[in-house]
Amino acid sequence: MAAGAFVSLCKHLQALSDEVQNIDMMNISGFCRNCLAKWMVLEARKLAKNLRQDAEFAVGFTSSTEEYRSTVKALDGLGYDEAAQEVYGCTYPEWKKRHQKKASEEQMKIYNENTHLHAVHDKDLLWKKRHQKKASEEQMKIYNENTHLHAVHDKDLLKKAVDGGDEMLLNYCQKYLSEKVMTRLKAGAFSNLCIHLRERSDVIQNVELMTISGFCRNCLAKWMVVEARKISDETRPLALEGSEKEQLVQALDSFGYDQAAQVVYGCTYPEWKKRYQTKATEEQMERYSGSSHLHAKHDLSLLATRVLNDHSSAIESNAKEHIQNTHHNTKGQHKHPLLSDVCCEDVDNFQPTERPCEKFSSIVSPPNDNMKLKIAILTVSDRAASKSYKTGDLSGPAVEQAIIEHLNHLKAALSEQNVSVTNVEKDIVPDEISDIKQKLLLWSGKSNESMRGCPCDLIFTTGGTGFATRDVTPEATLSVVDRECQGLMSWASMELTAIQPLATLSRAAAGLCGNTLIVNLPGNPAGAAQVVELLFPLLLHAIADIRKN
Repeated sequence: MAAGAFVSLCKHLQALSDEVQNIDMMNISGFCRNCLAKWMVLEARKLAKNLRQDAEFAVGFTSSTEEYRSTVKALDGLGYDEAAQEVYGCTYPEWKKRHQKKASEEQMKIYNENTHLHAVHDKDLLWKKRHQKKASEEQMKIYNENTHLHAVHDKDLLKKAVDGGDEMLLNYCQKYLSEKVMTRLKAGAFSNLCIHLRERSDVIQNVELMTISGFCRNCLAKWMVVEARKISDETRPLALEGSEKEQLVQALDSFGYDQAAQVVYGCTYPEWKKRYQTKATEEQMERYSGSSHLHAKHDLSLLATRVLNDHSSAIESNAKEHIQNTHHNTKGQHKHPLLSDVCCEDVDNFQPTERPCEKFSSIVSPPNDNMKLKIAILTVSDRAASKSYKTGDLSGPAVEQAIIEHLNHLKAALSEQNVSVTNVEKDIVPDEISDIKQKLLLWSGKSNESMRGCPCDLIFTTGGTGFATRDVTPEATLSVVDRECQGLMSWASMELTAIQPLATLSRAAAGLCGNTLIVNLPGNPAGAAQVVELLFPLLLHAIADIRKN
């Protein structure tokens, strides 16, 4: 099923070769068509290694010594060029000549700013393992020094026609690799894609994926379901009553969107949505609607779970039980959620599981003191400061909304609401240490320009906590604080890593500047909101302690 979903994805992207550019896919999702091809190659290396090292696996996977040798040899010979033909539907140079457009300065700027999203591939594993050995640095040095000796060829005479048909290059995979092997490689590439998207759940939103590439995580799940229906239809005529094939057919017919979504998301869709999905802005929805001609379409009749017959086996019962367990304690739930041609459409009546942050908030109650807070939110971003974003700043408003939601949560959970925010200061500065310091000192009441009255109780900064050269918010913060609070951010990183492994990469700092508590948040709106939700109960206790001074 995963292999079939991979094929559907490739066909989708092939049909949109002119509209969907690789660089835009990289900027939004951190992968492109080239990544799909490379993941196929990496899977080929893994399979060849398993065949060589695991005799039992090799005997089960191949039927003879001759097949074993030819399979391993073909897998070693599969490189990026061959895999790219499967993904692009032609050679990459042909696709590039026909469809690739020159990237604009704006596209390249975004590409360079989003390198933390990009999939990373082991170049050594991508190298072909047939006969040619990778050249050493010394060999390449000598090669470049002796170009005057090299034979010169007329490139125009060497070019093949690209009109298709008989002139197309012979497909390596079709010639040398069996259907069984190709299924394994495509399924492995699909799995790598799902892992890639899971690891970036808080930064890659489905609505942006749909807008740029016409598909999203939901499409991947739906393509899996469609493939399950195809396999079921092909197997059904051969399935005798009580046989393993009949059980396979029944299991495939019981396989629906809910189960496929767990494969893609790594959890149920309601859980993922609760943790990571942010509300789309008007600008996002406008762009989403304008890209509707790109959107993948799905046959709703195929996506619906098929009605099982009276000869239900244990497999069918387990499938039903799995569906019930997946959506336990739900009332009035759609029988087949997300069966829509619009993949990112919200689904009502879901009852998601409790988030770790909510659970923690219910355990750590706010101080008993009546607290009226002055809070400031500083967005640190070159692009936001220069008003390069069409949507404007999203991080600052996300932090403010997270604060409001948390206070509302306290009000609903406690009989008496004793925490309120009397004032919220907001501003945007570029990624410059001097600009960040100036604003932090101003809001902390430690500069000559400080506002009259009490300084802010709490300052949140958002952005500039990564590893890029321009990410200097932690350095600016540490230069103004009198006392650093390392434990706070270390604990936050540990807790959030369980939800999103990339949270470990944050260099965020926290500390006291006078009587003002300063906390660094990530620049991603969803990530910033998560940290606020997690830390806010503790920050209230810290502020209460500070006021005792």
